[in-house]
Amino acid sequence: MTLLELQDILGERIRLATDEDMKPMDRLKANEQSEIIARLAKQMINNADVVLRTNKLQEEGKLKNTAISKMVGNDESYNWEEPKNGNV
Repeated sequence: MTLLELQDILGERIRLATDEDMKPMDRLKANEQSEIIARLAKQMINNADVVLRTNKLQEEGKLKNTAISKMVGNDESYNWEEPKNGNV
């Protein structure tokens, strides 16, 4: 999912939260679902921020064999092939 797709979903959730034609129980259920979506969206945005910051630091030459570079998959020295014995 892209951030633009996420933006569309969040916009729809806002519309549902402000829909005065919904029954109170339906609105409550929609709001509960919106809370879950909002938490997931926040994590998605945080993850994207980590990747962007890592890319910036890497372009500046400040990330060489660092843990964060390995975590986001930008460490060229890391071997990303599947383990031969099936262990992760």
